[in-house]
Amino acid sequence: MSEPYTHPGVGRFSPLRVHTPVYACGDLHGRRDLLDEFLRWVGDDRRPGEAVTLVFLGDYVDRGPESRQVVERLMRGPERPGETWIPLRGNHDRMFVEAWHDPEGRSAGNWAMNGGLATSASYGAFLFEGFPRLVPEAHIAFLEGLHLAVDDGERLYCHAGVRPGLGIAWQDEHDLTWIREPFLDERHALDRLVVHGHTIVRDGPDAKPWRLGIDTGAYATSRLTGVRFDPGNPIPRVWQSGVGPLHGIETPWVRKAPGPGC
Repeated sequence: MSEPYTHPGVGRFSPLRVHTPVYACGDLHGRRDLLDEFLRWVGDDRRPGEAVTLVFLGDYVDRGPESRQVVERLMRGPERPGETWIPLRGNHDRMFVEAWHDPEGRSAGNWAMNGGLATSASYGAFLFEGFPRLVPEAHIAFLEGLHLAVDDGERLYCHAGVRPGLGIAWQDEHDLTWIREPFLDERHALDRLVVHGHTIVRDGPDAKPWRLGIDTGAYATSRLTGVRFDPGNPIPRVWQSGVGPLHGIETPWVRKAPGPGC
């Protein structure tokens, strides 16, 4: 139900293409309980036997108490037939991997100050003591192998956003996992709605004509946001943990004609 493809144009980046309805959820940050709640919603919401793709928008580790448990659940993958899971890479997932490779380096200190100590603790390490040894190499390989973006033909799903003025083929990992401005306040050049996390909007989702932000700070608010998009329908079904379906939320998206390299 999903396939790698080369986007029209000559560039260095190709998203993963999917052809099914998509369920996406915002940043998990060590909240295995909210991941389980999202999965229950998907199971209740989808039609029996329907093929769907679950896209996780990155940042599985740090800040929350169960980073290891979130990674292990994502590694295990779907337990229901008809589901395809695509976890995407977030900036915190990248920082975790860099800290594991170089626990004495500057990147490890930066990771620790941005929620990494909670991740270390979830693996049984006190501060950094024994940290690399306690993290299974399979977890690092899993995080290193994550995709950067998914394209369903109408929407691009990624962790942070895209660089305005550039087509899909010319996007790079740093922007896809780290960007805020100018993406948040400036229309991009893609003929896609960009569905992203990374930037917390506690009262979200945050709907703009060119993007839909669904990071509602779940690790602190206990409000994980999920959406379902169906092919040909720009209006998502929206759900939040502890609340259930949200009604009356629309994305004010107007599809644009493709530009060069889009």
